[in-house]
Amino acid sequence: LKLPLKSSSSSKKLVNKRKQSQSSKDPTTGIHVVQKVSRKKGEALEMEIATRAKKFYGGQEALKPLQIQAVASLAQGQNTFLLASTGFKKSRISEMYFNLLPSSAKPVILVFNPLDALGNNQVEEKIRSNFTAINLTKLTFNRQVAEDIKCGVYNFVYLSPEIFMNNKMWDEIYFSSEFQQRLGLVVVDKAHMIYIWGLVESSHGKKSFSIIVRLQDFSIFRPCYGKIGLHLQCQNKAPILLLSATCRPIAVDSILRSMKLTTKLINVI
Repeated sequence: LKLPLKSSSSSKKLVNKRKQSQSSKDPTTGIHVVQKVSRKKGEALEMEIATRAKKFYGGQEALKPLQIQAVASLAQGQNTFLLASTGFKKSRISEMYFNLLPSSAKPVILVFNPLDALGNNQVEEKIRSNFTAINLTKLTFNRQVAEDIKCGVYNFVYLSPEIFMNNKMWDEIYFSSEFQQRLGLVVVDKAHMIYIWGLVESSHGKKSFSIIVRLQDFSIFRPCYGKIGLHLQCQNKAPILLLSATCRPIAVDSILRSMKLTTKLINVI
């Protein structure tokens, strides 16, 4: 289909606009960090991230080098696995990354959490930091909330693996091009649970799991944690951030296999 063009220069402008429009509407690409950030690499990128974070937190937040490294990794489109102890403030990483995304696009960050109580705490923390957030539960998830999520009302959406895997209303949101265009990052908190429930799914792992349960109470978690990898393959090219306080090398390898990721496709920090 040919369009009447006044000049070669106007032709180029129309072609560029069309490409930009197609790119912004392509659900396979999702949303990316702003150009000022994406053009930078190495130390320049980390400095830009640190400067923006200090401005956002008013200089009151003590930034950790690993936090900045993780954000820089995500900013370059890399899936990232951060191993850091409890109290490290791993949740700050997704906040810092969110602030690198174009606000006009109403980006959304999806966070898996194993417990409703943890999700509620995270929502309160995000609201205190001037983000919009919601924790999806059986009590809060309805048609109006679903429409709000699709339209980008919430910056952060917390949900359990069960809702992600087994809820038809969530499927309508997640597989819509409108939501995929807004999806900027997927965060898997307590990523070691993917390994734990991978043992449960395997016949030879049941004895191992029974020992783990005696040592530590994992009964509150669910097997869906071990199955989210395949479902995530249907998403756009938004990076995935895996968070865990402790993981043995064998567990990391198992988690990557479950998530359908190779060592070439993820940066372990």
